[in-house]
Amino acid sequence: MSSSSSARPSTAARAATSTVQPPDWQLPWHRTADLGYPDFHPPRPGQEEDSMAEAYVKQGYNAKAIVQTESFTVHEMIHETWEKGDQAVLRQLGELISEVAVKKERSVPGVGPSTFKLPERRTQPLAKAQSWIADLANPNVPLTRLNKIVLNGPKGSDLLDMLESQRVPTHRAVWYVRMVGAADNQNMSRGRATFNPTQYSVEWANVVTGYLKKHLDAISLPRAQTGQSSSIKSTFKSVLSEPESRDKWIHKFSYTLALLREFYAEGLVDHGAFLFWLAQQVRASNIPQLGFVAKLAEEYLEGLIQHRGFLRPFVIGLIEKYVELARIPQTDRGVVAHLSLTLGSLLQKTFMATPDAFVYPFVWKDRTNQRLLHHLFVDRPHEIVLIPHEKWQARQIYDEMKANFEVVEKRNRALLMTNLPSRNSFAMKVAMADIQLLNSIGPQTDLHTITYFESTFPGDVSDDPSSSFEAKLNVLLTWSVARSQYGDHRPYATATLISLWRDEAKLRAIRRKLKRPDGPLQEQLFNWLDTSDVAKDHNNNLGGVAMLFGELCRKGLFSYAWFIQRLIARGETEGNDGEEGALRSHLLTVLAALPIPSSSFAGERRVALYGVNAASGSKEAVDRSIRREIKASLPLLFGTEKSTGWCGARPTSLPSLLSAPPFEQHYAICHWLIPIVHDRLKEDPPILNIPRLDPETYSALLEIMRLTKSYPAILDLNLRLIRETLDEGETQRVVDTFLRHADIWVSMDALGTIGEMLFATHCRLRIAQVGSGAILVALIRPEYLERLSTQSRTQVEEDVQALALASQPADPQSRTPPPINQDILDLPQAENHDAPLLLARDLWNQYGDNSSLMMIWDNAIQGVRQVASLSPDHTFRSDYVQLYSRFLQEFQRFLPLNRPLDPHIQDWFRLGNGRADFSEYDANTWKTIMLLVLDMVLRGCLSASTLLENVAYVAWKQAATLDRPLEQTEIFLTAANSLTERLLLMDLPQEGSSEEEDAERIPPFDLTQVQRFQTQRQRVYSETGFKPLFKALRHLVSLEANNHLSASVRESSTRMRVALCEHPQFRTTAFRHLADLKEVFVRPLTSEKDVRLADALRLIIHLEGSDLTDSSNSDPVSQWQSIFGQLNAWGFSRASVELRLTLERMGSGLESDDEEAKQKAGKDIHYFMTGMFVRDMDPEETDLTADVLKGIGGAVAAQFLNHGVKRLAEHLQQLGGDTMTLSTVTPFLTTSGEILRLLASVSIPSPTADEWVPEWTPPSFEEAVIEGFMKALYKTLEDVEKVVNGTYVANKVPNPSPRGSMGPAGASNTADALTTLKSSAKFVELVILLARMLQFVLRFGDVWTTKVKSVAEDLVSVLVNLTVAFGGGSVMNPTLFRMLLDTTSYVQDEIPKEPKTPNIDVVRQIPGIQPDRLPARMPLEYRHAIQPLLAYVPRDPYTQDLVHLVNPAEQGHRLPPPADGESQYQLGPPVQARPWEWIEYLEDRTSATPEESDQVKNETSVSLEYFMAKSTGEKLSKDDEWDEYRHAEDHMHRETVFERDWKETRVGPVGLDDPDSSESEEEGGRAARRGAGHAQGGGTEETRSILSNSGTSPAMTRAGSTGRRTIEREIIDVDALPGPDASSSGVRGKKRKAAAANSGLGRVGESAEQVDDDVEIIEPSAAAATRGKNRGRARPPASVRGRGKKK
Repeated sequence: MSSSSSARPSTAARAATSTVQPPDWQLPWHRTADLGYPDFHPPRPGQEEDSMAEAYVKQGYNAKAIVQTESFTVHEMIHETWEKGDQAVLRQLGELISEVAVKKERSVPGVGPSTFKLPERRTQPLAKAQSWIADLANPNVPLTRLNKIVLNGPKGSDLLDMLESQRVPTHRAVWYVRMVGAADNQNMSRGRATFNPTQYSVEWANVVTGYLKKHLDAISLPRAQTGQSSSIKSTFKSVLSEPESRDKWIHKFSYTLALLREFYAEGLVDHGAFLFWLAQQVRASNIPQLGFVAKLAEEYLEGLIQHRGFLRPFVIGLIEKYVELARIPQTDRGVVAHLSLTLGSLLQKTFMATPDAFVYPFVWKDRTNQRLLHHLFVDRPHEIVLIPHEKWQARQIYDEMKANFEVVEKRNRALLMTNLPSRNSFAMKVAMADIQLLNSIGPQTDLHTITYFESTFPGDVSDDPSSSFEAKLNVLLTWSVARSQYGDHRPYATATLISLWRDEAKLRAIRRKLKRPDGPLQEQLFNWLDTSDVAKDHNNNLGGVAMLFGELCRKGLFSYAWFIQRLIARGETEGNDGEEGALRSHLLTVLAALPIPSSSFAGERRVALYGVNAASGSKEAVDRSIRREIKASLPLLFGTEKSTGWCGARPTSLPSLLSAPPFEQHYAICHWLIPIVHDRLKEDPPILNIPRLDPETYSALLEIMRLTKSYPAILDLNLRLIRETLDEGETQRVVDTFLRHADIWVSMDALGTIGEMLFATHCRLRIAQVGSGAILVALIRPEYLERLSTQSRTQVEEDVQALALASQPADPQSRTPPPINQDILDLPQAENHDAPLLLARDLWNQYGDNSSLMMIWDNAIQGVRQVASLSPDHTFRSDYVQLYSRFLQEFQRFLPLNRPLDPHIQDWFRLGNGRADFSEYDANTWKTIMLLVLDMVLRGCLSASTLLENVAYVAWKQAATLDRPLEQTEIFLTAANSLTERLLLMDLPQEGSSEEEDAERIPPFDLTQVQRFQTQRQRVYSETGFKPLFKALRHLVSLEANNHLSASVRESSTRMRVALCEHPQFRTTAFRHLADLKEVFVRPLTSEKDVRLADALRLIIHLEGSDLTDSSNSDPVSQWQSIFGQLNAWGFSRASVELRLTLERMGSGLESDDEEAKQKAGKDIHYFMTGMFVRDMDPEETDLTADVLKGIGGAVAAQFLNHGVKRLAEHLQQLGGDTMTLSTVTPFLTTSGEILRLLASVSIPSPTADEWVPEWTPPSFEEAVIEGFMKALYKTLEDVEKVVNGTYVANKVPNPSPRGSMGPAGASNTADALTTLKSSAKFVELVILLARMLQFVLRFGDVWTTKVKSVAEDLVSVLVNLTVAFGGGSVMNPTLFRMLLDTTSYVQDEIPKEPKTPNIDVVRQIPGIQPDRLPARMPLEYRHAIQPLLAYVPRDPYTQDLVHLVNPAEQGHRLPPPADGESQYQLGPPVQARPWEWIEYLEDRTSATPEESDQVKNETSVSLEYFMAKSTGEKLSKDDEWDEYRHAEDHMHRETVFERDWKETRVGPVGLDDPDSSESEEEGGRAARRGAGHAQGGGTEETRSILSNSGTSPAMTRAGSTGRRTIEREIIDVDALPGPDASSSGVRGKKRKAAAANSGLGRVGESAEQVDDDVEIIEPSAAAATRGKNRGRARPPASVRGRGKKK
């Protein structure tokens, strides 16, 4: 085979196996020229390469050029000519081409008017009509045959039924529907200038949706049957229950959905009408229908998320249905599991696509919705997505969903006004918080965990303390001595807190090598003492100040010697004449009362106060009087006899001591009495079972020290006694002292010392075999156990367990005690003194630690009742009761320490008949029962809290609810009051006035028993006991107004209540838990009981010495001034309660039936609220007032809201009446901002821990108030919009030098003032405040009155314009844009929808700017965010982004002549889609004549005039002509490699109607690939869209699968190509490499060899070559293309 021939031999004529031939897929170099095949050089005989010529041997073989001009180019010559300076050649060429184009355009005929006509609409006979419909349903009948006429047939739903019944294919059915609609539109448009072509789409959408709704309604649920009707199963039949009806329904529904899909895509159904209907169907469907609707929503979800009008009902429906499915019983939930997943998926997809749709306060108000959304988007989103969070595919989505939810939640909180921005704490707020923290210090408080001083001194501690430290120190010192605060622990807590801070500051100073803080601290303490008004109030606070600084001196925080020296240095001591009664300065008065740390300072003190020569006679007389009173109170200690009528240490027996200043008291106790006691203890060594101090002396001594507040001395004495005693009774008394004053020891930071001493004593007594149960009971308390070391704590726990095991019976029997135990009942008849012990041991061995031990208590109670009937002698009864008390005490000794008898007794009261039995006892029985229970309290077997909760509190409740006179209730109430007085009020033993009364007395009998009761009282005021007491106190107040009780009982109850409310311990607890007290007592005053509750609360919180008279008749304005005058850090609690009670009283008057009382209350509250809002509040006062008024309700809340909003309206009107400048805006922001914050803080409830939008009943607006406010607010927003857009007109000229102006001082005209305002931060604050005002009123339900609704559209328009303005229209402010966006959506959501308004008009007729008129400078993100709030405009794929071109010259505008023909046009209105008029073109042009085929016909439904179409005079060649033409031309001089290849390898057009063509199915994808390839090629020459029939070569296919690089033009001259005999492969390769390198082909840094690997020469097919030979020889073109893969 000759290599010079490119013709491939046939298969039959092919040579033998040894013959070399190219592969089948290889193409020749040229289709006509015989140039061989690329890279195919088979050996042949006589080839030049085999020649052994001398030149070949020496120099090697070089292929000769095929043509002469292979290496020649004229590019340089042409380029040199074009680069001449005058560029005349280029101009000439340009003029030539322009003349050719003009002449060609003039010679081409124009496009005529449209000749399109709709087919004739005709009514056919029945047979022909049926035949026509049959042809329509037959896909083999072309539509061109049916296009002659339009059958006048059924319409509406009947038309859809006909199409479905005839099984008309979807695309043919759509064609027919369009033709029918086009004919209807044509008829309706005749003679109607205002015809809307889109109205027919709305009507057709209503037809289709109604048809769908009809199908869905066929799926119904059974209704509950009533009466004697048959069962549901026998009467209910569903369309889906039978196979035949189900198949028919499914086919019809599926066919309708298929039609709908095409109608929607073509725009035949109005998108807005259909989507609005679909969004509402989610909520309106039942569960079976919901499955179909959900699938429909999934398909059209992209359209639903385009507008908020669709999203609002859609999201609400999804949430409601999801909740409904979640409430289905678990057993039936599996049926709807998939539907739940679908709804959850729709919610998640909607949320991810448009998070703004969930900024919807109406949804977030419901706590169920809150939890559901949090569950779907944050907690368990993977339950819907079904991909674990650990998978990386879903983690990013889940995190994004969570982040979006947090943002949406925050925006909803802002709209609902539940998260008002916090402000920096003001001085008063900080002080109030500090006072509240200090008042919370109680027996269980650990001062080491309290951070009162937030930090140490900043910087060098040698400097003065910071102002914050100084303020906190002043608050702390004032709190410790102020009359308005309660508790003897305050001075000790103050000293401890300062000491803890001092120790920490010392360590810090040591680490930083700075000066220690003792000096600055001393100065601060002295400055407070010298300047504080509280310290200077000697009449009320001198004793407290002396006690405070005495404790500071004791702890080494304040130097007594330095204080005296400072007074001497200041000259305070000059002028003392030695008289003790002379007038002194403030500091000398404090020094006179201040206790001395030790007796060594007595001389210095005397000299500083009285001088060197002062006489001491009067002081010695006072000392003698005090000592005489102390000796009389402690006869056993001083060895004297008891005086007649001795009653221990009573305040009446110590007048001199208690009236003396603190110095005298402290000196008498600490420097005289205590040393005597210690000397006495030294003289008497401890003896087993003998107390160190007898009970009477010990109790009297403690009472004297308590009255003088010498608690450090009490602590020292008891620590010594517990360290030395060997008596169990004394141990119990000392432990009681530690428990009774627990708050004092906590404040002194002495619990650790006490705990260690108790543990050491326990170990010592255990070794001495002395009972230490009381110590173990104290040690297992948390406040002591936590302060022990780990080893000591373990030892205590082991000892408690060992004691419990030791008390276990040897042979425990788990038997239940019988209901009646005769041994217990016969206990009074036992003659053995140890009978109680023996009986207790016997019962313990029988029953052990059984849960039914309350049976033993029940039998003991029955035994005591028998004692009451045996004898009326009180002594007899008391002796027998003692037997039962001893028996129960001995029985408790066997019980574990952590499970005493008290819980069992409490169970007996609550679970048994204890409460009922106690309420039925008569007066005689109560005398005996009271002896028992009080003696049990003294013995520690029964707690005071158990006795009060089950006896006293129950009696008060019964008496409060008594509806008829009942003597038994009064007996029960009298006994309960007597118990309460002894347990809570008695601080001294009672004194009998006669022998008869002494004989009938009940405990407490002496001071020891009183102190025992005081110890038990601590549990009543503990963290768990005070709440029941507060609640019971409410019943105690209520029974005082119960007329069914006798006056004497009510009066005694009132006296007891007043005494209880004024008791210091109760008041300390009340102020420690004031919030709980207010919760119990503060309520609407609707009855006399409520009024008494208010009076009782006033009694509790009133300051001693203040006036408690009723203020109901005083002037409301004076009430306001009086109450708010007390709004300071120290009187806030009382003022807040007083204000709440005043408002509640006024509110009760508004709801009264008495017309006169109602009018008076209305007048009072009007003046009161006017006085509140008329004054300008500062931020601190606003916050305090809000804290006071939180929680008001009813008529008071409504009046408060209306007066506040009315005041805001007045401020808005005032702002609108003046010119809006910086000087008018600034005061408006100050006053209105505080009013709005007060209204929002009070009227809207605060979020709770489990939900941030609590449920509440909002108060109502008065119509006049809300209408006036909305009108003023709209006017102000309108002015703001004008200011932003520059159209604002001033009402009057502003002041040239505006007061308070923050802008330029020389703003002398309106324009400058407006510019200054617009550019200031105050303007941004103004817009925010106005938006917040609108959000606030929308929080309430009755905003939309008739007048307010009339301005709703204008309000929305203003808000939309402002949102656009701040989103890039006039200024860019992201904060304002988001706030106004949310506010606009909030308003749109809340506006009531008119029932007569069509559904689609809700989303189309939205006022404001249109979507196509958004400013061009608005960011794309903002544009997408605001479009769902604007008027809905459906997106048509055919007309989207298309607009009409408008020629202003044709409209009368004279414009200069344009440079080109098209620049004279301007962009006009958008193109309106006309889907019913733009029908398919079905004319057959195969029969057209050649002349007609060359003409441009305007005969389609869319006229060519819309596109300014022009005839170019060119025509597309036929397939065969094109093929011949393409292969006959050569464009190597001006085509790139890629351009040439693109044209050579195109695929020719394929008939779309050819069913056998496989190419038609891939035309769309191929066209897309074509466009992508063309764009990627980067060619500069316009590419003709002419398709070739030639197939794509394999090389092209392989290359097309890889990426292509941009190739520059390569100029190849083919005139000088050598013949086939010239072996030019090497030269050709070098040439191609050089050209690629010179032209920049390839990437930077690639060599020519690398570039050459990407170039491949492709030969044409053999058939093409044959055709070329037949037509004649032409210049061979070369087709070069780039490949991504190396061959």
